[in-house]
Amino acid sequence: MPYATIIAAVDVNEPDLARAAIAGAAEVAGTDGAVHILYVRYYLPTRYSELLASDFDEREEADALSDMQAWAAEAGLDSTRTQIFTRRGRVRDEVIIEAERRKADLIVLASHQPSLSSRLLGSNASAIVHQSPVSVLVVRTDAK
Repeated sequence: MPYATIIAAVDVNEPDLARAAIAGAAEVAGTDGAVHILYVRYYLPTRYSELLASDFDEREEADALSDMQAWAAEAGLDSTRTQIFTRRGRVRDEVIIEAERRKADLIVLASHQPSLSSRLLGSNASAIVHQSPVSVLVVRTDAK
């Protein structure tokens, strides 16, 4: 069954995992599928806003978009069928909302091999797998 619309959820702070998710999405998409690469940025507490540069938000987003564009190119994704964007919020919620919004067939994300702590405490990957309304492909890596 081909996947026409794929959400690749990445964390730009984990470049090896982000590359793995994008490469996995590119492979599954083949030559016809659309890939939407999403990075969910953390909320910044307002009490820290005075400590940050006035253009922090814009620079953070621009840096993330630049990294994701480079990784998409590395994976051979065609820019005409690839969208790259960020959101702010809870990772699980934003990924699922985006999958529903775009009527995605599949969510692709990468995760480290599970450790005892992630088995006990859970993770974003686990939450997405358990609550996603569509299929989820978890690309496992040995990256640390």
